[in-house]
Amino acid sequence: MAYKNRSYVVDQNLILSSAQALPNNGSADSTNVVDYGGNSGGLAKIVVKANTDIDIGNGKALTITASYGSTSTPTDTLDKVLFTKTAAGAAGFSYAAGDTIVEEIIPDSLPDNYRFLKLTYTTTADESSEKVDAYVVMT
Repeated sequence: MAYKNRSYVVDQNLILSSAQALPNNGSADSTNVVDYGGNSGGLAKIVVKANTDIDIGNGKALTITASYGSTSTPTDTLDKVLFTKTAAGAAGFSYAAGDTIVEEIIPDSLPDNYRFLKLTYTTTADESSEKVDAYVVMT
């Protein structure tokens, strides 16, 4: 999977979202939960990219939160918000298809058994026509 500002080799087992629609004024979990193997010594990274153009209107917000756990139903956010932004001004904020929204190193301080990961996307407007890709890569 190659993008305009960076290329990654993506393991199909580490894809969190593939052309996943953002929610309509609410929250949605990533399509997939991945087992990235646990403590990676800080060498694993979460990458979220715009799959389509994304436009967030004035006063509206987009938040992406990571949840970790020891089972395939991770629920512990560890107070970890990867991205949160509220548009201020008429122009709002936007990402072109292929733009990186966020890259975040998975902390090596996680408990060793926290090997499962999912993302939760939250919007305060109908963003359901806009899509994201997300995956875990090794750095």
